[in-house]
Amino acid sequence: MGIKIDALKCTGCMACEMACGYHRDDGFALLSSCIVAYRTREKKDYFGVLLKREEDLLIARPEGTEIRRLGETEEEADSGKEQDASAKPMLLREACDLCEEMEIGPMCVKFCPVNAITEE
Repeated sequence: MGIKIDALKCTGCMACEMACGYHRDDGFALLSSCIVAYRTREKKDYFGVLLKREEDLLIARPEGTEIRRLGETEEEADSGKEQDASAKPMLLREACDLCEEMEIGPMCVKFCPVNAITEE
Protein backbone atom coordinates (compact mmCIF):
# COMPACT_ATOMS: atom_id res chain seq x y z
CA MET A 1 0.00 0.00 0.00
CA GLY A 2 1.11 3.53 -0.71
CA ILE A 3 -0.17 7.00 -1.46
CA LYS A 4 -0.84 8.43 -4.91
CA ILE A 5 -1.11 12.19 -5.44
CA ASP A 6 -2.80 13.96 -8.36
CA ALA A 7 -1.49 17.53 -8.29
CA LEU A 8 -3.97 18.57 -10.99
CA LYS A 9 -6.77 18.07 -8.46
CA CYS A 10 -4.97 19.80 -5.57
CA THR A 11 -6.39 23.16 -4.50
CA GLY A 12 -3.68 23.91 -1.92
CA CYS A 13 -6.13 23.80 1.01
CA MET A 14 -3.51 22.13 3.25
CA ALA A 15 -6.05 19.73 4.81
CA CYS A 16 -3.59 16.89 4.20
CA GLU A 17 -0.83 18.76 6.00
CA MET A 18 -3.05 19.61 8.97
CA ALA A 19 -4.36 16.03 9.26
CA CYS A 20 -0.83 14.60 9.15
CA GLY A 21 0.45 17.10 11.71
CA TYR A 22 -2.47 16.30 14.00
CA HIS A 23 -1.81 12.57 13.64
CA ARG A 24 1.83 13.02 14.64
CA ASP A 25 1.50 15.62 17.42
CA ASP A 26 -2.16 15.55 18.55
CA GLY A 27 -2.30 19.19 17.51
CA PHE A 28 -2.22 21.18 14.30
CA ALA A 29 1.59 21.32 14.10
CA LEU A 30 2.42 21.70 10.41
CA LEU A 31 6.15 21.34 11.00
CA SER A 32 5.74 17.70 12.01
CA SER A 33 3.77 16.75 8.91
CA CYS A 34 5.45 14.47 6.36
CA ILE A 35 3.26 15.88 3.56
CA VAL A 36 3.36 19.50 2.40
CA ALA A 37 1.15 21.37 -0.05
CA TYR A 38 2.88 24.23 -1.80
CA ARG A 39 2.23 26.86 -4.44
CA THR A 40 4.45 29.07 -6.51
CA ARG A 41 4.24 32.81 -6.93
CA GLU A 42 5.35 32.64 -10.56
CA LYS A 43 2.30 30.72 -11.79
CA LYS A 44 -1.29 31.38 -10.77
CA ASP A 45 -3.20 28.38 -9.38
CA TYR A 46 -0.09 26.16 -9.44
CA PHE A 47 -0.19 23.67 -6.57
CA GLY A 48 2.12 20.81 -5.75
CA VAL A 49 2.53 18.30 -2.97
CA LEU A 50 5.66 16.86 -1.35
CA LEU A 51 5.56 13.58 0.57
CA LYS A 52 8.54 12.22 2.48
CA ARG A 53 8.63 8.43 2.41
CA GLU A 54 11.16 6.03 3.97
CA GLU A 55 13.68 6.10 1.12
CA ASP A 56 12.51 8.84 -1.20
CA LEU A 57 10.66 12.09 -1.67
CA LEU A 58 7.51 12.05 -3.81
CA ILE A 59 7.11 15.36 -5.63
CA ALA A 60 3.72 15.76 -7.31
CA ARG A 61 3.38 18.70 -9.70
CA PRO A 62 0.76 19.50 -12.34
CA GLU A 63 3.23 18.45 -15.05
CA GLY A 64 3.83 15.06 -13.45
CA THR A 65 5.12 13.14 -10.47
CA GLU A 66 8.80 12.74 -9.65
CA ILE A 67 10.42 10.44 -7.12
CA ARG A 68 13.75 11.64 -5.76
CA ARG A 69 15.85 9.27 -3.67
CA LEU A 70 16.89 10.67 -0.30
CA GLY A 71 20.50 11.77 -0.36
CA GLU A 72 20.51 12.27 -4.13
CA THR A 73 22.30 15.44 -5.16
CA GLU A 74 20.66 18.03 -7.38
CA GLU A 75 23.07 17.14 -10.20
CA GLU A 76 22.06 13.48 -10.00
CA ALA A 77 18.37 14.42 -9.94
CA ASP A 78 18.64 16.52 -13.13
CA SER A 79 20.05 19.99 -12.69
CA GLY A 80 18.03 21.24 -15.68
CA LYS A 81 14.76 21.03 -13.74
CA GLU A 82 13.46 23.80 -11.55
CA GLN A 83 14.13 22.84 -7.91
CA ASP A 84 11.46 22.94 -5.20
CA ALA A 85 12.32 25.29 -2.37
CA SER A 86 10.35 23.12 0.07
CA ALA A 87 12.29 19.94 -0.71
CA LYS A 88 15.29 20.54 1.58
CA PRO A 89 13.34 21.16 4.83
CA MET A 90 11.32 18.01 4.07
CA LEU A 91 14.45 15.92 4.54
CA LEU A 92 14.50 16.83 8.24
CA ARG A 93 11.00 15.49 8.84
CA GLU A 94 9.95 11.96 9.75
CA ALA A 95 8.92 9.67 6.89
CA CYS A 96 5.29 8.80 6.25
CA ASP A 97 4.12 5.76 8.19
CA LEU A 98 0.75 5.62 6.36
CA CYS A 99 -0.90 6.22 9.76
CA GLU A 100 -0.29 2.52 10.39
CA GLU A 101 -1.69 2.46 13.91
CA MET A 102 -4.99 4.00 12.79
CA GLU A 103 -7.81 1.76 11.63
CA ILE A 104 -9.13 4.27 9.10
CA GLY A 105 -5.84 4.49 7.21
CA PRO A 106 -3.82 7.52 6.08
CA MET A 107 -5.30 10.74 7.46
CA CYS A 108 -4.24 12.77 4.42
CA VAL A 109 -6.34 10.51 2.18
CA LYS A 110 -9.38 10.76 4.47
CA PHE A 111 -9.28 14.54 4.80
CA CYS A 112 -8.47 15.61 1.21
CA PRO A 113 -11.72 17.31 0.11
CA VAL A 114 -11.01 16.93 -3.63
CA ASN A 115 -9.62 13.36 -3.64
CA ALA A 116 -6.22 14.54 -4.87
CA ILE A 117 -4.62 12.03 -2.47
CA THR A 118 -5.62 8.39 -2.75
CA GLU A 119 -4.33 4.99 -1.64
CA GLU A 120 -2.51 2.85 -4.19
